[in-house]
Amino acid sequence: MTIVAFAEKNKAAEEIANILGKGNYKRTSIEGIAVYRFTRNGKEWAISGLAGHIMGYDFPAEYNSWTGVSPGALLDISPIKMVTKENFAFAIEKLAKEAEMIILACDYDREGENIGFEAKELAERVAKVPIKRARYSTFSQNEIENAFDNPGEPDAALAMAAETRQILDLKMGAAFTRYVTLSVREKAFTKEILSIGPCQTPTCGFVYEREKLIREFQPKDFWKITADFDAGGNVFTGTHRAGNISEKSKADEIMARIKGEKTATVNKKDVREQSLAPPVPLNTTEFLKRASSFLNISPEKSLEIAEQLYLSGLTSYPRTETNKYADDFDYKTILADLAKNPDYTKTVSQIVTAEGGIKAKNGPKDAKDHPPIHPIRGANKQTVESMVKLPGAYVVYDLICRHFLANLMPSAIFEKTKLEMKIKEDLFDAAGSIKKFAGWLEIYDFETKNDKFLPNIDEGDTTGVKKILNTASKTAPPKKLTEAELLTLMDKNGIGTKATAPAHIETNKKRGYFEAKGKTLSILNTGYMLMESLDASVPILIQPKIRAQIEELIQQVEDGKISMEEAVATGTELIKQMYADLTENKDRLVTKLSGSIKTEAAEEDKKNYIGVCPVCQNALRIVTTDNGRFVGCVGYPDCSETYPLPKAGAITVLRTKNCPKGGAAVLDVGKKYEWAVGIGPCFSCDQNITCNPPEVVGACPRCKEGEMQLIEYKDGRFLKCTLQCGHTQSLPDKGRMTILDQKCEICGWNLFRVKEQGKDAAEFCANRRCKAIGMRKKAEAE
Repeated sequence: MTIVAFAEKNKAAEEIANILGKGNYKRTSIEGIAVYRFTRNGKEWAISGLAGHIMGYDFPAEYNSWTGVSPGALLDISPIKMVTKENFAFAIEKLAKEAEMIILACDYDREGENIGFEAKELAERVAKVPIKRARYSTFSQNEIENAFDNPGEPDAALAMAAETRQILDLKMGAAFTRYVTLSVREKAFTKEILSIGPCQTPTCGFVYEREKLIREFQPKDFWKITADFDAGGNVFTGTHRAGNISEKSKADEIMARIKGEKTATVNKKDVREQSLAPPVPLNTTEFLKRASSFLNISPEKSLEIAEQLYLSGLTSYPRTETNKYADDFDYKTILADLAKNPDYTKTVSQIVTAEGGIKAKNGPKDAKDHPPIHPIRGANKQTVESMVKLPGAYVVYDLICRHFLANLMPSAIFEKTKLEMKIKEDLFDAAGSIKKFAGWLEIYDFETKNDKFLPNIDEGDTTGVKKILNTASKTAPPKKLTEAELLTLMDKNGIGTKATAPAHIETNKKRGYFEAKGKTLSILNTGYMLMESLDASVPILIQPKIRAQIEELIQQVEDGKISMEEAVATGTELIKQMYADLTENKDRLVTKLSGSIKTEAAEEDKKNYIGVCPVCQNALRIVTTDNGRFVGCVGYPDCSETYPLPKAGAITVLRTKNCPKGGAAVLDVGKKYEWAVGIGPCFSCDQNITCNPPEVVGACPRCKEGEMQLIEYKDGRFLKCTLQCGHTQSLPDKGRMTILDQKCEICGWNLFRVKEQGKDAAEFCANRRCKAIGMRKKAEAE
């Protein structure tokens, strides 16, 4: 008989086999699934790695049709649990048949416990043997041996908490996505699936809310008065005590009082030391925020790298809510190993020789799950990159190491100086900061604190005033949300967990709802359109309130306070409340959303997109039918705004031109004349000479005082004297005509170029009298 163990991943299974088998293990396989076999203490062992979840929930097959089943009906259906990876199920059952004991060794968190319970459920179908649980946070030899020598009992409450989330997420996601998508398709043709998710949607809602503030922001004027003071050649700047002044008259009044003053007095001086404590130990959320801010690596990628560092035995388990070390934490062993890396040697020496011994600056939370994220082994860049084949592996490892070391270092000390300067009776403030002791900042170079020096002057001293400035500025809009800020908002509002938050962010990116640009997030058209429509009709869907309540239910299951069935029932009622709001506001949602979809489609159709409808703010576009063409609103039939168009001539929208009379757009018709949508032909408008200043080609050959200007109209073009002397000249009707900068050598008129289709371009002087002069000169020469 064999002791059988199941780890969450193949790499974890092999690492455990290597540790327990003292490096002497054999790789076999069942249905292509790796099984590592070895002998330990006279017993045969077999350990296999799973590939995440091998079972999952779905609705019965008869509910798979989007059109044949009411979306709301899904909320009253109990999903069924089924095997999703048959080869793993077969391997589990085969191994269970030879087992005398089974040890579940998946990651110790909700999902890991649930994956282990899936293996347990399959194993119990074919074998009645003891099933135990090995819990560990690192792949250190001592911890792995202790976990498998002293296994505990599986945690059913923890596993069922994950299952509760799966069921509720499936119900809400399926019902809401189907309902919104199908409702919108009734009014707007779209192949897009408008995905609504219990965590995904509030996550996108945070990005939308920030973008909405930015778009609606109205800048306000303010004035700031600053003065440059000169203390023996040391120049420093102070800001007027009034700060940002919203009224120009007040700023002008202050300037009038002190303008031209050349001296100032040090009215007050305050000098004090200020300490900056090191960061507390890393939990998952803080790690993801810092990796995003300091390394510009996305949360999902950071967690993936941290997972591989953990599986390689370089760092501890990366999913933890704890930010304090246990009293018996073994700092010395880790520090001794880190000292092998020259980048950390000096800092390790300072820590281990510090007076009072090694002291961590712990945070407040011990979640009883895993220790804070910390290094296990010291390794250089080459070693890390050989073990973890992911871009960014070493910089993430380095961040974890430096954070661990910084936490054990003393506080940084700064000398903060504040000067209150006085010009006549007006006060100015200047501040300086000098780093007196680097402390933890010496190793933690991700946070830079630059010195700002002030001269050594005392109260009562006099300084010169080099200049006084009154600077006009405008208030700035809020900055775009960073991924670090988004993680903070999700954590604060209970959206997702430490393990799932990165996945919710990534889901929104994959859906095309928002994207990362550097460290900030920019919402995309589809995301803004969906969030704006939900905000206007069913705002509770994008708010975190209901999701936070569901997360609390899941936590109660984990804590053993309620059963999974109770949580699912209560959670389903909360979801039904939101669904009722959704159906009640269907018309408002669909009108807004379908209009946005039509507008987006119209905007993408560059050729026919005209602009914004003045009635409903949807898009205007060129509509062509069997009976002709016109400009219509995509909001039809709710909005019937239309404008006529000329019957003939190719139309091009002149994007750079605006109609002074409020036309929706200016069009070029057949390269012959312009047309303002909603107004008519530009050549008949009294504003045409302002919009299209006449193109002149030269002096009028009749009156000699006027200039000949080009006149273009629907059916042709000609030249006409600007002084109305009556002189006109015809021009070719066909072809595209351009007035050149080149001058006629005989009369000085600008030359014309005409290009007809299928013919070479012809350049000529249109002055008829110039031609006559040219012919006479030629005859005289002969």
